[in-house]
This record gives sequence, C-alpha cells and structure tokens, in this order.
Amino acid sequence: MNSTVDNLVQSAGTVQTAIARNVVQNENSFWVLYGQHDKPTFLDDAGNGQQLQRDAALEYVKQWRVCLDIGSNIGQWTRPLARRFQSVVCFEPNPNFRECFNKNIHENNVVLWPVGLSDKEHKAKQGFNSTVLQNEDGEIHCRTLDSFGLTNVDFVKIDVDGFEIPLLNGAKETLTKNNPVLNIEMKKDKRNNIAKHCASILKDLGYKFHKRTKSDEVWLK
Repeated sequence: MNSTVDNLVQSAGTVQTAIARNVVQNENSFWVLYGQHDKPTFLDDAGNGQQLQRDAALEYVKQWRVCLDIGSNIGQWTRPLARRFQSVVCFEPNPNFRECFNKNIHENNVVLWPVGLSDKEHKAKQGFNSTVLQNEDGEIHCRTLDSFGLTNVDFVKIDVDGFEIPLLNGAKETLTKNNPVLNIEMKKDKRNNIAKHCASILKDLGYKFHKRTKSDEVWLK
C-alpha cells in the first residue's frame, strides 16, 4: 500500500473492520437499502452489482494500485474491486448506505470516507435512502476530491446521480496527475446537458470517450 493511502487509513472517517453482525454467506449476499426498505435488509442474493459494466471498464486498467469508488453505496462494486486493487478508497455521503457498507465490506485494504465530492467544501442534503445529493444546506459534508491529495490512482468509478459536474470540477488536479481509467454512470436522463458538460470537462483534461456498456461510460487518456 502506498504512503498516501497509509495516511488515509489512519485518518479516514471510517476504516473497515471485520465486526459486521452477519457473516456474508456468498459473493452476492448484501445488506441493502432499496426504495421499498425502511431499514437495512439482508439479501442472500442481491445480484452481481453491475458486473458487466465493471468487467468492461477493468479491461483497460494497466496497473492495480489505488482504485476510487465514488458513490460506493452499499459496496457492491467495492467488494470485487478490493480483490483486484492494492487499495480501494471509497466515498459515500449517505449514512444509511454506509451502515449497509460497513456490514458488507470487511476487506482490510478498503477505506470509506463519509463525504460527498463536489467543487468546493460545503453542506448538502440527501434523503434517507436517496442517491441524489441536493445542493442546499443540510447535514452532508462535501469537499473536493483534489483536497485528498491521492496518488497512484489507476481506476475511478463514479456513480453520483446528477452530481457529476461539481465532482469533476473538484477532481481536475487528481485526474491530471494520475491519468486513471474512468468509469462514469451516465443514464439516459443525464445524457443531455450533464453529459455534454462532463464530456467537455474530460476532453479539456485529455480524456476521450471509449466505450459504453449499458448506462456506464469508459473514458481514457
């Protein structure tokens, strides 16, 4: 593990330990908090966590040092990523999803930061089991990705449901210094103004659109 991530592990908001109340029974067993749930609920088979999109993006990774899981939710991407990368640094602002995450993820090479990523430090709102950040005063702490000073980043997964533009604006230094492979969820309802603005930011940083798998886009330098 590199020194940057060592420091993160020592100071992160949540460092993973193996103290979950339930032992995961199989690869697809997860504590979830879907729209119909009013509390974390254990599912013996919650699906493979978008394996098709993940595998398509990971084909382009050349080194396996640090991975960023931005919008880590309950950890369905995190678990398989932790088996491939030396370190996985996760960001999830919703405390209710983090409760599930902490039950699901026991790998010791994973760090979870309880923040949203934006273009500046500020507060935001987020519903009980919503993945959408609302840019108004609330209990969610937001800061820039660049403020973490991460190095050796080889892959970044982004799933932030409408907050892509401020996230990318606050990540330009990190993306410029590390040149990671990017996998960005960009659903059809975001493929107009948000998608065009994100594409403009990425192209200015030297990225090119490479592949789309279902709702996810892969960008490479």
